[in-house]
Amino acid sequence: MKGKRTQKKVRQSSMLNGGHPLWTSRKKSLDPTFLLLLIIALAFGLIMVLSASAPTGRVEKNNSFHYFFNQLKYAAFGFFVMYLLSRIDYHIYKNLAGIAMIVGEILLLAVLIWGVEEGGATRWLETGFRWQPSELIKPAIALFFATLIDKRKTNFSRVRPLKKFIDEVWIYVVWVILTAALLLGEPHLSGTIVVVGIAATIIIVAGLPIWLVLSGGTVLGYLGYLLIKMFDPVRWARLVSFRDPFADAQGSGYQVVQSLYAIASGGLFGRGLGQSVQKYSYLPEPHNDFIFAIICEELGMIGGFLVMLLLAAIVIRGIKIASEAPDTYGTLVVVGIMAHVAIQSILNIAVATSTAPNTGISLPFFSYGGTALVVMLCEMGIVLNVSRQRQR
Repeated sequence: MKGKRTQKKVRQSSMLNGGHPLWTSRKKSLDPTFLLLLIIALAFGLIMVLSASAPTGRVEKNNSFHYFFNQLKYAAFGFFVMYLLSRIDYHIYKNLAGIAMIVGEILLLAVLIWGVEEGGATRWLETGFRWQPSELIKPAIALFFATLIDKRKTNFSRVRPLKKFIDEVWIYVVWVILTAALLLGEPHLSGTIVVVGIAATIIIVAGLPIWLVLSGGTVLGYLGYLLIKMFDPVRWARLVSFRDPFADAQGSGYQVVQSLYAIASGGLFGRGLGQSVQKYSYLPEPHNDFIFAIICEELGMIGGFLVMLLLAAIVIRGIKIASEAPDTYGTLVVVGIMAHVAIQSILNIAVATSTAPNTGISLPFFSYGGTALVVMLCEMGIVLNVSRQRQR
């Protein structure tokens, strides 16, 4: 009996990365507010996927519940993995971040070679089921950049003179450009924006001047703009149509026009849950990229505002967890993950309301999509683990 207790203590005290246990003690409680917000978002999202996808499921799969049951399956699996990750000490990712980033880049390259094309873009791999490697690169770059900054002990605001500054910054720039190039090759403009935004947020928090980041982002953005304009005229037409989608309402502006009809017809209080008209073959992807339009149509402006408020609350609570993290590494990891949620949410809603080009991007926790949902919940598990160890 005594030997078993000793072995148990040895297992519990196995240390990684300078004294951090692999498995976080049960005595350390996670942030209940953050967890509650996640559960509400997940439940709300499942309800809206059921409502928005029913007509499409009935037509395409002869089952109104097809997409809902798929999403429910992924949500259950993602929630289970989120719990496991909430118990695994986040410091272990220092040993895995580099491998994850390299694997992510290889998978993005594999998409360009063997990927499945759909809707004019090649973003998916078929391995028994269809999934998007671009979703995996988002948490990978957050963990990788946080690890790089932590291991190199980088504080960009104190790096002088210019040569030393360049020596510190070049590695981050190279990784961002490489990732952006692979994503633009699909092409996946929205994924590029999110990944670059995550990287930029982390290095800004690490001390890099905002003006310098914005300058670099402008250069990258302009290069992407030129590439799409020269080599992808169809996508270029969709990008510029947001300025006046009604000018080509049956062509490049069709999705956005139908989205605006849905939002406008919802009014203040909406038509009622399940009562959308636009989801009946008018608005493409009603349960995916344009689910926010269906939310506004069925639940009105109030419903849309509640969704934005819920997503903002998740980000704000996450930032609070980041500010109370026990070390810089934890802060940077959570900041990167929250940047993912914030940027993707803003971009999706901006597309649905025609205030940004139609780039094709999901709404976190709400849009249909197994890869995106599971990856997002995995990220939330990491944040919950940081909350277990935060300084109160």
